[in-house]
Amino acid sequence: MKNLKKQINESFFNPVLHFLPVIVFMIVEDVAGIHTAWLASLPVTFLLAVYVFFVYRRILEWFLFSTAIYLTVALFATVLPDNPSAPDFRPVRVEFILLLVFAFSLLFRTRISSFINSRNKKMLSMINNLNEMFRMIWVLAIIIFLFTHAHTIIVILKVPNMHNTLSFIYQVYVAVLMFVLFYEMIRVTIVRVRLLKEEWWPIVNEQGKTIGSIQHQTSLNSPIKYMHPIIRVMLIDNNRVYLQKRSEKDLVFPGLWDTAISNHIKVSETLEQCIQRTAEERYRLKPIKPLFLSNYVHETDFEYHYAFLFVACYTDFQEYNKALIDHAKWWTVSQIEENLEAGIFTDNFKTEFDLLKRSGLLESVQCECECSLKDLVSKGSKKINQN
Repeated sequence: MKNLKKQINESFFNPVLHFLPVIVFMIVEDVAGIHTAWLASLPVTFLLAVYVFFVYRRILEWFLFSTAIYLTVALFATVLPDNPSAPDFRPVRVEFILLLVFAFSLLFRTRISSFINSRNKKMLSMINNLNEMFRMIWVLAIIIFLFTHAHTIIVILKVPNMHNTLSFIYQVYVAVLMFVLFYEMIRVTIVRVRLLKEEWWPIVNEQGKTIGSIQHQTSLNSPIKYMHPIIRVMLIDNNRVYLQKRSEKDLVFPGLWDTAISNHIKVSETLEQCIQRTAEERYRLKPIKPLFLSNYVHETDFEYHYAFLFVACYTDFQEYNKALIDHAKWWTVSQIEENLEAGIFTDNFKTEFDLLKRSGLLESVQCECECSLKDLVSKGSKKINQN
């Protein structure tokens, strides 16, 4: 849970914080001038940089980009001289500079994103953060565009009581910026809380190494097929295999006979934890100490499975969870072989049955599940955690 919370926090970093230094610089410069704006914004930048470095290390490149925007705007505002012939345009000078920098960033968004990603490990969970940062650039750009152009129109038309009108527009502008700041803080907090309550699956590559994570319903509904790690435990005893008949409500292989214990590994969950959770949920088996047999990759209509296949032996089953399984029973090897092409078994099970036969374990009268298998499972759990 701790790792999941950290990953969600990283994926949903408040995008306003990226632009807090430049917002502080703009507002303070309008009120107290360039020198005070530097004094106010530099400490904010430093504190945020320290915060990101120690808490959100993976998005450091993202923050460096937003810091570059702040420094560019501040330096141009410092170097460019004021136009004494147009004093009424001075309050929007920094905003115009920022608007140009934002326009440049959006124009070259693809190249900027590629450069940032090339300097960072391409974690899929981090793509959201980059998108959120550019979304915030669009939001701020629209707000600043409306403010600067409203200010410009009023100055050009020289509307009656112009200075009071400009002051009112500026107050509205600052209020909108503050509203966006607090709105984003609340929105990100709500998203984090909601996501923590949902089930998340790791995304792995073809070597089984974790490269990201995704909410499980999002993955199943996505046009992109992600690869997720799953556990599969074949229960055997004296040339028999215990199988479950999957529920008709299942999205994948409904109503087909399948390996007894099968489940997706959740984010921050080890192989052993997933096996124990699933065995207890479906059969009230506790504890279970399976032997690792093999791993393989399988494609379904919705996703890719990176399967970790285990074998264990159990003969005494009190009951199975009828809410998750339609039926469960022992099958002899001959019964399975007679019906293997009848379309009643899942594709995963067909692959696993072949691996099981070649292992020689089926012919064993007894599977010694109480030997040093705990160490083997622990070793496998550590491996997936390291990935």
